[in-house]
Amino acid sequence: MTALALVAAMVVAAGELAVFTLVRLYRRSFPWLITRHDEAPVLGADVVRAHADRSFDETLGWCRRPGEHGREVTAAGPVTFSVDVLGRRTEPGHPGEAPAPIACFGDSFTFCRLVGDDETWPHHLSRLTGVNVANYGVGNYGLDQALLRLERELPDLDARVVIMGVVPETIARVQSAWKHYFEYGNTLAFKPRYTLGPDGLVLHPSVIRRPEDYFDYGRHLPVLRELDPFYGRKFRADRLAFPYLPKLIRRMRRHLPILFHLTAGRIGRSPDGGFRRAFGVVVAENHRLASRLYREDESTALLAALVRRFADTCAAAGKAPVLVILPQPADLVGDIAAHEDFARTLAGDLPVVDLTPVFRAETDRTALYAEGKLGPHPSDHGNRIIARTLAERIPGLRTSPSPERHAEKERT
Repeated sequence: MTALALVAAMVVAAGELAVFTLVRLYRRSFPWLITRHDEAPVLGADVVRAHADRSFDETLGWCRRPGEHGREVTAAGPVTFSVDVLGRRTEPGHPGEAPAPIACFGDSFTFCRLVGDDETWPHHLSRLTGVNVANYGVGNYGLDQALLRLERELPDLDARVVIMGVVPETIARVQSAWKHYFEYGNTLAFKPRYTLGPDGLVLHPSVIRRPEDYFDYGRHLPVLRELDPFYGRKFRADRLAFPYLPKLIRRMRRHLPILFHLTAGRIGRSPDGGFRRAFGVVVAENHRLASRLYREDESTALLAALVRRFADTCAAAGKAPVLVILPQPADLVGDIAAHEDFARTLAGDLPVVDLTPVFRAETDRTALYAEGKLGPHPSDHGNRIIARTLAERIPGLRTSPSPERHAEKERT
C-alpha cells in the first residue's frame, strides 16, 4: 500500500469513527438520527402502559382523554391546557356540556398547542359569533383521523357547522400507517389509513387494536412497510449504518447540518439551542417532501377523496362542512406554496378557507407563532387572525356587530 493510500484509508477510518461516535452520542436525545436499531425498536412496558392510560385509542390510534390537563413550555414561558368531560379542549366561555352550534375537528393547529384555553382560535371564534364552538382537535392527526373522529362523534353532535382544520402537511400524514417512518422516534403512533382503490376509499385499521399488541408489533412490519410509503421513500434513505460516510454524503443536506447544530450546541453549552436548530432541519426536510406530494397525482387524489368524504358525511347529516388550511411557517416562504393550487380545486366540493395568503400578508410573521421544543404553532395573535378570518368568510357564522366584536377588532 502506498503512503497516499494509507493516508486515505486512515482519513476514511477516522471519518467512520467520528460519525459513529456522534450518532451514538446524540441519537438518544435526538431520535431523528436513525440507525438499524430503529427498524424495530423495543417498546418499554412502562412507556406502553403510560401511553395506554394517557391517549391510546383502538380506532383512531390516539385521542385526548376526558378531564385531561397538561402543561407545555414555550419560548415565552409555560402554558396549560385542559380537556372537558367530552374529550374536547375546554371552552372557557361555555363550560360543561352546553350545545355547540359550531364544531372544529383537526390536528394540533386546531387543538392549538402552545397557547392557553382562552387563546385558541375556536375560543376567539366563539367570542366573535356569540355561540359555543367545540374543539375536537388532536395533535398530529391527519385529515383521515380527524374525519374518523367526526364520524364517531356524529350521532351526538349538535353542531350545524363543522370545521375541519388541518396543516398542509396533512397530505403526508394521511399516507402514514406508522408515524415512526415519517417522524422518527414516534414509535407508539400506529394509525389507521385509507388507500384509494378502483371503487373508492378503502380503510385499513391500525394494526394495534389493544395495548398488548404493542409488545409483538414486529409481526406486522411486513404489512406496515407495504402500506406506509415512507418506509422506502424516507426512512430507509435516512437510516445511518456502516459504512457511514457514503450515506452521510448521499444525504448531506440533512445529516451534516443536524450533526453540526447538535455539536455546536454541546460545545457552546447550549444543547437546547442546538436541538431546536437541528430539529428545524428535520422540519424543513419534511416540508419539502410534503410539498413534492402536492405535485403527485396519486397523493392529491387520495387527499381530494378524503375531503369529498368529509363533505358528503356532513351533507348526509344535515351539517355544513368547511375546510380550513392552517399554514406552518415554511408554507409562507415564497409567493405561493405547493398546496395553494390544490386547495383551489376543492372549491366545488365545499367552502375552503386557506389562511396561507392571510398569514403571508402579515408584516410581522414571527408574531403569528408561538415557539415550542417540537416546532411552532399559532400564537394568541395568530389565532385571533384565524378566528376573525373565519367569522368574515364562512356563511352562517357572521353575527351583528357587538361590543365584544368591536373590542376584538381593536385588539387584532
